[in-house]
Amino acid sequence: MASKPSPTLPAVLVIEDDQDVAMTINDVVEERGYRAICVPNGKAALSVLEREHPALMLVDMFMPVMNGAEFLKVVKRTPSLASIPRVIMTAANDPMIGIKEDVTVLYKPVDFDALTRLLQTYCGAHVAHAR
Repeated sequence: MASKPSPTLPAVLVIEDDQDVAMTINDVVEERGYRAICVPNGKAALSVLEREHPALMLVDMFMPVMNGAEFLKVVKRTPSLASIPRVIMTAANDPMIGIKEDVTVLYKPVDFDALTRLLQTYCGAHVAHAR
């Protein structure tokens, strides 16, 4: 049985409504030595952000309840959240999406090497791979 990641590890908030995608990203994040917090939509993410300050947010754009664009608007206008790095995850073929939202884009299907580089950039390269 795998041990639960320590709460002292840098946290990554994964906001993704597709459970299979969320679990895969969760596994990659934790295998790289970080702590993953997965939620299915922006509204649930805002609840998490009341008690957690993640090192990075991975935000799916198309979700029910509160989509990625709505979530990002709230984050941008909330001073305590605006400094948290955000990465959009999307399968949309919109080359302007990163510019429109002023964030980095990680296209789906997710390239795990690209995800690893983002984790190292935003959460610290000092954390060793668990594999």
